[in-house]
Amino acid sequence: MTTFWEWLIKGTGNGPGVSRYCDRWIFLHIVVGVVMALTLPITLKEASTSLLLPVAGILIGLSFAWGGNAQALLQTKEIEDIASFKKGGFEDYVYTFQSAIFLILVTLCFWALAGLNIFDSIWPTCSNKIWYRSLVGFIFFLSSMTLRECWHVVLGAQQLLLMRFNARKNH
Repeated sequence: MTTFWEWLIKGTGNGPGVSRYCDRWIFLHIVVGVVMALTLPITLKEASTSLLLPVAGILIGLSFAWGGNAQALLQTKEIEDIASFKKGGFEDYVYTFQSAIFLILVTLCFWALAGLNIFDSIWPTCSNKIWYRSLVGFIFFLSSMTLRECWHVVLGAQQLLLMRFNARKNH
């Protein structure tokens, strides 16, 4: 059996799992990070406590709810049969959802550290500005990717539902 970390680094026949993060949308996430790094008028602590941590809670709830739905669908005979024909196999379905949750949790950890004033105390905004702005850009880059992954959890669950429906209809 392939572990999540093996799947993330090596893959199971459909390429490494980390490659799912690196598609054409990566450029949009980079642009979001750069724009926010250049224009954010408040500190990371202020941003995290006033807006982003509450929003992150909503995104996590949404993703876990839909992830639970996807997990239930993955346990059906129809999806197991369909997965046997997929390059990368059943693990590719399971670990794709897990990688989305992993990215959400990593991003939430960065925002929690920002909310605890860790970054603002290490890199005050007036000194080492390049490092601080790079960190702002990186955190917003992760946040943009997380928003996309939350949406992909919903889309993935919907696709599984449609695949199951079509498999039942064709039998």
